[in-house]
Amino acid sequence: MSFKRRIQLSITLLILAVSTILTMYFLYHQEKIAQEKALDSSQNIKSVYDSIRKDLENFYIYRAYANLRSPGVKEAMIARDPQKLYDLSFSRYTTLREENPHLIVMQFHAPDGKSILRMHRKEIFGDDIASRRPLLKRTHRTQTVHTGFEGGIEGIAYRIVVPLMDKNRYIGALEFGLDPDTIISKLIQTTKMETLFMIHESRMAAANNEKYQTQYSGYRFSHLSPSQKPLIEEFVKENPALNQRIVHYNGKDYDVIPINLVSNDGKPIGLFLCFNDISRGYLEITEVILESLIVTLLIILILLGIIEYVFKRMTKKMVYQEAYTSTILNSQKNMIVVMDNGKIIYANNAFFDYFHYRSLDEFRKNHQCICDLFETAETETYLQPEMEGLRWTEYILAHKEREHRARMTVSGKTSTFIIDVQMMEYEDALRYVVVFNDITNLNNLATLDRLTQISNRFEFDKILGHSIEVARRYQRSFSILLLDIDHFKSVNDTFGHLVGDEVLKVFSDLLRKQIRQSDVVARWGGEEFIILLPDTPLPSAIKMAEALRQRIEINPFDTVGSLTCSIGVAEFNGIEEADDLLHRADEKLYRAKHSGRNRVMA
Repeated sequence: MSFKRRIQLSITLLILAVSTILTMYFLYHQEKIAQEKALDSSQNIKSVYDSIRKDLENFYIYRAYANLRSPGVKEAMIARDPQKLYDLSFSRYTTLREENPHLIVMQFHAPDGKSILRMHRKEIFGDDIASRRPLLKRTHRTQTVHTGFEGGIEGIAYRIVVPLMDKNRYIGALEFGLDPDTIISKLIQTTKMETLFMIHESRMAAANNEKYQTQYSGYRFSHLSPSQKPLIEEFVKENPALNQRIVHYNGKDYDVIPINLVSNDGKPIGLFLCFNDISRGYLEITEVILESLIVTLLIILILLGIIEYVFKRMTKKMVYQEAYTSTILNSQKNMIVVMDNGKIIYANNAFFDYFHYRSLDEFRKNHQCICDLFETAETETYLQPEMEGLRWTEYILAHKEREHRARMTVSGKTSTFIIDVQMMEYEDALRYVVVFNDITNLNNLATLDRLTQISNRFEFDKILGHSIEVARRYQRSFSILLLDIDHFKSVNDTFGHLVGDEVLKVFSDLLRKQIRQSDVVARWGGEEFIILLPDTPLPSAIKMAEALRQRIEINPFDTVGSLTCSIGVAEFNGIEEADDLLHRADEKLYRAKHSGRNRVMA
């Protein structure tokens, strides 16, 4: 018997055996599976509920602190000025209501327990609300966040009370109250289960009696439809404690899962009821067996057909194609890799020579993707694993008109590559052929200053032009620093040009060590240097320039002693060209030089 026939026979027997076992297991363990599913659902729904609460708490705690940081809000709270506080917070309150229509309470509280402002009822304030609200009272006492269900003017709500501080001084609290429908909608959206809210009779004084009318076992329901009523009646029958149980109704099985809600004093507030349809159906055993047999036969026929097809294709093409492709790719000096869904499935010899790996399996043990080795930076000068929301390979294909460069460091040596990607489609599968062209030596000659080994003026002009393009496209800011070593001519005249060159090397190395990885430093000409600071507004750029000036002032330079520098600072204004920005920075440097030197002008 041929190898192909042995495989076909083995797979056929294996599928028949597995199908028989699964069918018998299904018929024998139906009830057990349903019970386990019910238990898992109970645990999962409670975990989902806890997660929803935590997400809501984090969301509104963040919104509370964001509101406090708004100009004037803190002062209005301290002054207990409800009108000013309302005017300052109205737009944020409106946004929060649009985000969540179930937000029914947003209220500011003073440290002494009195209400400063109810955004939802601004005409009512000044009442001693903490005396009748334990949750709020506890927040004032502990000055920590407290959450939970509690009644109020607006009825039962899930409340999040956030303490607000001003320089370690407690200035009050901000409370958010959410209608239970918020949690119901999120439970339904996450679990796809019908969910109802029941309020305990003892809490009806704080609830809307028109909303909660239908009553069972000491609880009242909201939004109870006619189709749900008989299901609830079946659930509460002989179940006064309202424990979790499986209900058989209308030909289906429902796992009814209660989530009990208690107040901070341990007394019941209400509960959520989740209805999980765990119906197994009522198929006859013969129907199950027949369907299983039909499916099994179809799978066998399909797999046998696939095996036959694959073997024919493999025997005709595989051997020659692999040898042919490997020979061509291994003859190339550039690294070439073939990628499938981000994973390298082939690499030529140049790849293994560069990374010092013997196989792809060895490479994958340390790296998920070759892009893990790309040098990361906050600029778009070099390729990153993800750019503009696209994977790096897709980004290159989307911008074929550009030259894409990446930097990688292996064994302490940094190399620069030009990367090209070609998409290959074969039998409805997409793969990427990626070529890494090492241009390290050419790149260094073209972009680095030979004396200081930092970027030269030509390279900086390219980076500056690209930064202006990015800043305009994404409305981002950046600044430049133009530096000039004070009295450098006297260094050359006194100590000679060789000493002057050493000073320039030490000075540039000092700048490189003081800036961030995303910043770019370049030699502008002579003793002038320039630094580009991405995503840096003018105040931050001034601080960085001043720090550089002070660091240079205290740095000892061999032979020469101490040196100072003057710095001009300018921020890109969003509309100017590169020459205009450089001209403004040069004007500030000129002012610094003619105002006594050793200073920063912006």
